[in-house]
Amino acid sequence: MSTLDHDLARLNFEYLLLARECARSNPVEAAWRFDMDRGQTEILATLTIEKIRELADNCRAAVKLLPFKSPENVSVGLYSAMLPTVAESV
Repeated sequence: MSTLDHDLARLNFEYLLLARECARSNPVEAAWRFDMDRGQTEILATLTIEKIRELADNCRAAVKLLPFKSPENVSVGLYSAMLPTVAESV
């Protein structure tokens, strides 16, 4: 594995771990911070370390760079649609 592949795999692993922990603790925040929909958030929250390692080692970037969005450009529909699910789990 080249240095670039190794570095990319490490970055992917750290990113996916962070996203998984956020999805487990606060799915709405995970959707906003990592630009995921409800289904992606639910799947990510269930991943094991082994599956995250497998995904991280695919030699493609998992990190998605997004343009900065000001609050007036944020889609409230997605986040409000997720709120009942979060409230039900509490």
